[in-house]
Amino acid sequence: MKKSRGICLLLAVVVLLQWVAVPVDGAQTDSLAVLQGCVTLDGQAPLAGSEQLLDTAKSVILYELDSDTLVYSWNPDERLDPSGMNKIMTALLAIEQTAPEDMVTVTREALNSVAIGSMSAGLKAGEQLSMKDLLYCMMVGSANDAAAVIAAHISGDQDTFAALMNTRAAELGCTDTNFMNANGLSHEQQYSTARDLAKITKAALELPLFVELFGAVEYTVAATEKSEAREIFTTNYLMSTKTVRNQYDERVTGGKTGALSTTDRSLIATAESGGSRYLSVVMSAKGTVTGNGLSVKTFGSFEETRALLDIGFEGYAVRQLLSTDRVMDQFSVDGGENDVIGRPGANLIAALPVDASPLDVTYKCVPGDIKAPLTEGQTIGTVEVWFRDVCVGQCDLIAMFAVEQPGVYTFNLAPTAAEAALRAWTTWLLIGGIALLAVVLIWFAVVLIRHRIRIIKIERRHKLISGEKKKRRRRNA
Repeated sequence: MKKSRGICLLLAVVVLLQWVAVPVDGAQTDSLAVLQGCVTLDGQAPLAGSEQLLDTAKSVILYELDSDTLVYSWNPDERLDPSGMNKIMTALLAIEQTAPEDMVTVTREALNSVAIGSMSAGLKAGEQLSMKDLLYCMMVGSANDAAAVIAAHISGDQDTFAALMNTRAAELGCTDTNFMNANGLSHEQQYSTARDLAKITKAALELPLFVELFGAVEYTVAATEKSEAREIFTTNYLMSTKTVRNQYDERVTGGKTGALSTTDRSLIATAESGGSRYLSVVMSAKGTVTGNGLSVKTFGSFEETRALLDIGFEGYAVRQLLSTDRVMDQFSVDGGENDVIGRPGANLIAALPVDASPLDVTYKCVPGDIKAPLTEGQTIGTVEVWFRDVCVGQCDLIAMFAVEQPGVYTFNLAPTAAEAALRAWTTWLLIGGIALLAVVLIWFAVVLIRHRIRIIKIERRHKLISGEKKKRRRRNA
């Protein structure tokens, strides 16, 4: 038991020598702090703060997808008209509930639900298209008629489909969203927030077909019995120079636009660069038009999305904070024969400021009710990672080894026949080895003695011969 405790203490010392931080005193934080950090889209303390950083947008979210870090938000829970960004939920439901190759018939009722003059793919009543073609029309070309046809195909009418949209939104944790139609045409009772739209988009990005739709810049709809082939181009000008050249941003990998007017535009986008992958939401950014009002001077949504992405890519970087082989701390075990060492249950990364110091990062281990017996890998609490006063990550605290209760071991003092035979064989081998070693030593000693006796005899003979020679010399002299 003392030996085990000594090993635990030695391992605990290793914790103090590791790079990132020292443990946080539990008195410095409270249980609500984790929920109020920047972890997940529900985070309440984004790393870049919550002050207004963009010029005109009413609501903003900047979220690092891979590390689950909310980097920046501005009025993320303000209820606003989602406009064309409704179509993300429509696409999510269509992909979940239909197959891309399903053939859909365009109905007159669906077309009548769409305002004349709104974005359209020019669908005709009675025309048949695949679900995949309709999704491309809706997501790439922002076609409102395609959204209405998809809704009618799935639910029969717009109201029933809107109810389905709201149910799915609630399942995704959206608390400030109410959809009234599938395409985003304005309705006084329709609203959502940047946070809720980010949650919906994040869920949709888990579907390969949605990622394909979200990142497409153009698409050709095959000819039908009532229409020639249709060429569709993205309305997200950050992804293509086909329509507007000066808005292109090579970092942007996907997006969906929304517009309430020429000067009130929104955009949800994804972008990648330098090991980071961002999801951004800009709602109701204000654009400008030329003096005669005939052309757009600035879009608002595109310019402010680019500025938002600059904040993320230039100011923050994804870093490894925890790995599953890291030793965290030593904890006492109620009823255990020794303490236990805890390790993280997951590899944890987070987006941190590029100038962050290791001294800015600290850990807090929150042990649970730790009682023996413990199994290796059992959850014994949680680990929180803090950047200054913001919680940037959390995972399970795991036992590195098993801990038994004292006196629970049983020993079989009577050996089995096989064990007895093995012990006897081992004993005879040991005795034989010792005997052989003794014989070798004795033989070696005899050889040494005989060699020594021979040398002594030779020396005596030499002395006798030498003495006789001296006597002869004396007589001759």
